[in-house]
Amino acid sequence: MVASTFSDSALIEVAQELPAAPRLLVELGQMIRNARTDSRDVVALLRQDPGLVARIIRMANSPAYARAEPAASLEDAVASIGFREVHRLVGAVAATQLVEQKLPLYGFDGARLRENALFVAVNMEELAEECGEEPRSCYTVGLLRSIGKMALELKAKREPGIPPFAASGENDLEAWEKKIWGISNCDVAEKILLHWRLPHETVIAIKHHYHPSGKHNPIIHLLTLAAGSAEDRCHGLPGEETLLKITPENFTRAGLDQRTFLKASERAQRTFQRLHAASGA
Repeated sequence: MVASTFSDSALIEVAQELPAAPRLLVELGQMIRNARTDSRDVVALLRQDPGLVARIIRMANSPAYARAEPAASLEDAVASIGFREVHRLVGAVAATQLVEQKLPLYGFDGARLRENALFVAVNMEELAEECGEEPRSCYTVGLLRSIGKMALELKAKREPGIPPFAASGENDLEAWEKKIWGISNCDVAEKILLHWRLPHETVIAIKHHYHPSGKHNPIIHLLTLAAGSAEDRCHGLPGEETLLKITPENFTRAGLDQRTFLKASERAQRTFQRLHAASGA
């Protein structure tokens, strides 16, 4: 029996309660895909969140970037490290904001969510480079793939008495979600990110990455591979152990061989560690 339903209007209402940095990350990714974008456009967008600006400057001045001269302003930071690295840093800040989210129903804290989100994001970026997909969109969808869980958890705060997944008697995470809310976290994430105007061909990856078999979109299989790699490297999330199974089809559909995948995952691990250090986590 479904305890509650999640209408599109309720979904958008909950999405407005989510941290600002994830939405700005989506907008930034779209902006820097345009060759006409310059640093003033990027700075103006980021200034919508003063806390984000302060964190980017602090991170750009961290030992992880070994700057000879400290950045005194957001303009300095953007000019010195470039759009791609600014995009990564905004993603790291967005992931840091996830630390403030509590997910007791799912059985993990914000620190665990942040770690998973950041690793999947940088892995997606590396894999996208190998496959000719757009790296920034893939980074964003990797970082925000669990945003549906955050939205469902926020909705649950208004509905006390929902049993946590671990105590529910359910073995299947998606079955538990649909029993409680009538929708899965992947479907919720898809709706939120489409509302934020992330490209459909990228967002659709979240909807299907638990069950990619037979799907032709390579980004779906890239996300399965990236999230599966996080699971293998001890950055996984409870409840996903049985959902993220890497198969030969994932490599074929993504256009990757296993050797290339493993090398990309190693590079992702190093980038993850640098961003983790730069954010002070």
